Amino acid sequence: MRFLSSTAAVALLTVSLAACSMVPDYFKPEVKAPAAWDSRQDAVNIWPDANWWTGFGAPELDRLINEARENNTDLRAAVARIRQAEAQAKISGAALYPTLGTDAGASRTSTGRQTSSSTSTGTNRSGSTIRNNYSANLTAGYQVDLFGGNRATADAALTRLDSSRFDRETVAITLYADIANTYFQLLSLRDRIRLANDTLRSAEGILGLLETQQRNGIITEYEVATQRAGVANQRASLSVLDQSERQTLDALAVLLGRNPQGFRVEGNTLAGLTLPPLAAGLPSELLLRRPDLQKAEADLRAANFDIGAARAARFPSLDLTGRAGTSSDAVRNLFDPGTMIYSIAAGLTAPIFEGGRLEGGEELSRARKDELVEAYRGAILSAFRDTEDALGATVNTGRQSGFASEAYRQANEAYRVVEMRYRAGTVGFLELLDAQRSVFVANDTSVQAMLGRLSANVDLYKALGGGWDGSVIGPLAQK
Repeated sequence: MRFLSSTAAVALLTVSLAACSMVPDYFKPEVKAPAAWDSRQDAVNIWPDANWWTGFGAPELDRLINEARENNTDLRAAVARIRQAEAQAKISGAALYPTLGTDAGASRTSTGRQTSSSTSTGTNRSGSTIRNNYSANLTAGYQVDLFGGNRATADAALTRLDSSRFDRETVAITLYADIANTYFQLLSLRDRIRLANDTLRSAEGILGLLETQQRNGIITEYEVATQRAGVANQRASLSVLDQSERQTLDALAVLLGRNPQGFRVEGNTLAGLTLPPLAAGLPSELLLRRPDLQKAEADLRAANFDIGAARAARFPSLDLTGRAGTSSDAVRNLFDPGTMIYSIAAGLTAPIFEGGRLEGGEELSRARKDELVEAYRGAILSAFRDTEDALGATVNTGRQSGFASEAYRQANEAYRVVEMRYRAGTVGFLELLDAQRSVFVANDTSVQAMLGRLSANVDLYKALGGGWDGSVIGPLAQK
């Protein structure tokens, strides 16, 4: 009983010491946020809706994104990483609780002199003592977290669980932006293919006219050959556009988690799409609106806990073990009061010489945290840059689209006038050829300018965190 009382006193003392934690105080790195955006002074201080893509007025895009939510492989992989982090948190947290186990056994021993003689029934043994023994035991163990190492490891795992959930949201935002951009790219290619076909038909019509004039001796073979080269170049350009359209469609299928074979998209033009209203929010709020920044900070907090675990490993650890059970020479007496036995023990271990391994582990953890501090600051600066660039792009692509549309109208009108004059014989073939090329270039530029404007808006929503409101899959760990 005296030993038991002493052991209990040691246990109480060590439990009181468990409050001593080696985890350094955590301070969130300071990065000064700008007061306002430079590129768009008219940006309203609101944040985009979580379903921002519906603002483009493309029901097919809505359907595609909803399908990707269920089937995209990257998104499913991110969810699997969350499950891995949950399992790791469960494993790391187990060290905070006692362990319980049970065992049972049976043995037979023989002692003394043995003699034997053969009989018809077998071998007869005498002069020896045979003893049977049966036992059943319950064992318990507990490692007292003297310096908070186990708690720090568990908290680090819980914080990395938060990080994995933020990562899933980042993957989702990137996925939705990629789908929107790929979808718009596909529609723009179909617009360009249609315009290229129109230009090709026009060029073929002119070629027919030139061939007629050449047969009548009005023009030479030079003009005909030149136009034939132009027609061939148009056909070559169409082949390139057709291949790009096929590859873009295949890429969109993979984003949706589908095989490219047999995949179809009904949309075929950018015309009719709308631009959602501009929303930029305050720069200071961006830090809470981007899950990648929340992930970067979660990784930093986890590294802070790792330092505590590494420091605690350099100090003594205390293990408490207990065993209670019963032992008897007969199964029927196994649980009689007189057969009960117990034991309790405490073991204190401390590292003396590890060749610098434990010290190196702590230095490694500190260096890792220093790296993540700079990574966190860099992520914030990149977020401000992404948003500023996207805001500026919405301004410039809007201007470009307007100028390109005007250039197309003027080039088309110029071509119409030149073609009439050429048929009337008042202008030469070179003037007609130049006007024809100008229309094709203006058409193509106009479509690409519209695509740039749509993509700029998509990039803005992505830079703003995609309308993320802080919600994640499953409850965040409570610190």
